[in-house]
Amino acid sequence: MAKRRLQESIATLEERLSRGEIDREAALDLAAAYRLAGRLRDAAELLASRLEAGDPDWETCRACVECYHDAGQMEPAVEVLNRWASFFRDRAEFWMLRGFLLEVMGDWEGALGEHNLARQIAPHMAEAHYRHGVALMHLGRYDEALGDFLKTLRLRPSLVRSQVNVGLCLEALGRPKEAVIAFEKALAIDPECSDAHLNLGALYGELGQQALALEHCEQAMVLDPGSSEAAYNAALAVVERDPDQAVRYLKRAVAADPENLDALHRLGMVAQQRGRWETAAGYFRRVVERDPERSESLFALAVCYGKSERSAEAIETFHALLERDPGNAKAWFYLGVAYDKMGRSEEAREAYRRADEMGPARSGEDS
Repeated sequence: MAKRRLQESIATLEERLSRGEIDREAALDLAAAYRLAGRLRDAAELLASRLEAGDPDWETCRACVECYHDAGQMEPAVEVLNRWASFFRDRAEFWMLRGFLLEVMGDWEGALGEHNLARQIAPHMAEAHYRHGVALMHLGRYDEALGDFLKTLRLRPSLVRSQVNVGLCLEALGRPKEAVIAFEKALAIDPECSDAHLNLGALYGELGQQALALEHCEQAMVLDPGSSEAAYNAALAVVERDPDQAVRYLKRAVAADPENLDALHRLGMVAQQRGRWETAAGYFRRVVERDPERSESLFALAVCYGKSERSAEAIETFHALLERDPGNAKAWFYLGVAYDKMGRSEEAREAYRRADEMGPARSGEDS
């Protein structure tokens, strides 16, 4: 029924458009209806034509750019802003929108400059300081970004995403205990902020407070059931005392994001610790298929092949690792073991010799 009413509304407005009866408000209504119907390009082109038809207004320009952006049409979105820049360059929102488009295109330096202009025009606009801080964060300038987020909160204390970013900056600056306080403040603003719970789960885990870590990870999963990161962090919180529960969380993490290589590697580690070499090899193989440069997984896969009496595959995998990391003493040592199992004594002796030249090699066999 709702879909039918939407189509009827579009038909009525289009009929008025064909008779030249559409004013600014009706055009915005028709564009909004197009957006609801998924006709983003039609919405953008309608609004672009309205801008050309008379004195451009900011609401129409902004909506036009947003429609092009949502349709994945970045070039015309930028063109619209450039076309009408002389009308809106005194508006902070204009520079913020330009900055946002540059963010989407990955130009964080350019975005930083645009958001800085917005701050200069509207020094009391919280969102301008917030977007400036986000650009600084992406550029790794966490100390400066922290200042922006704190200023944002002075202007708008209820902006929870700024409080979360305070925590992220403090964490990046190596101040984990202060970051915990920041994330707790975010929860005081919004107890259902899944990002705050997620980050608290990770931080409490790093600080050795596993019960609190698990509590926040589970709350993050309640608020965001599809969070692979929350499930992974929950696994880390319980893996020492309850490996079976950790495996359940890890499998949930992989189900939510099959590209979560940390979760796949950790599943391999648990299986490896239990002597389930073939199972472990399967997980490590999935990791290195996606990231052949991941040395820890490649080494673990080679060890599993060796333990599974698949010496030829172990040799091949150790050689692949040693091509990337020729100074890996453990890899040379266990390559020698694999050669020994195949009766290839001379190659084994050479591998052991290389391991001896580099120092102790046997520690951490099952890492």
